[in-house]
Amino acid sequence: MLRTIGTRVLAGLLAAVAVGVLAGAAARLLMRLLVVLSGGEPRFSVLGTFFIVVVFIIAMVPGAVTGALGARRTGHVLLGLGAGFLIFQSVNIAVQEDATEVIEAGSLMLALAILVLVGFAVVAVAQAVAVARLARALARRSVGGDAPLARVRVREAAAG
Repeated sequence: MLRTIGTRVLAGLLAAVAVGVLAGAAARLLMRLLVVLSGGEPRFSVLGTFFIVVVFIIAMVPGAVTGALGARRTGHVLLGLGAGFLIFQSVNIAVQEDATEVIEAGSLMLALAILVLVGFAVVAVAQAVAVARLARALARRSVGGDAPLARVRVREAAAG
């Protein structure tokens, strides 16, 4: 039973890290695009990029682990909350830093900036969906079966 739980937790963590790195990198590219659209000079550090990726990973860990353990509804709710947090933070930070420059740049630049901000939402939602699917697939592949742990019989878990 303990091995099954540990394997499922590891599957959830792996899913959150794998997809979080990709989503964090995509968000960082969107941030750079927004700065370029606003007419600013992009100043991004490796450390800043690292912390953005870490935030994207941490936001998905609770939902990924919960989903891998078999509690799908709870996992989906936690992933949705994580995606909502990422959307709020991404848009909030972008608007605070670049709003004045984008508005003064004209209507075309404003429309492009809005598309980039929508891109942040797309990245966060796609990340949540991908993490849910990958965590479930990894848990199923590594442990076998898709039953929540509450439904695993003690004898089966002890034998496996």
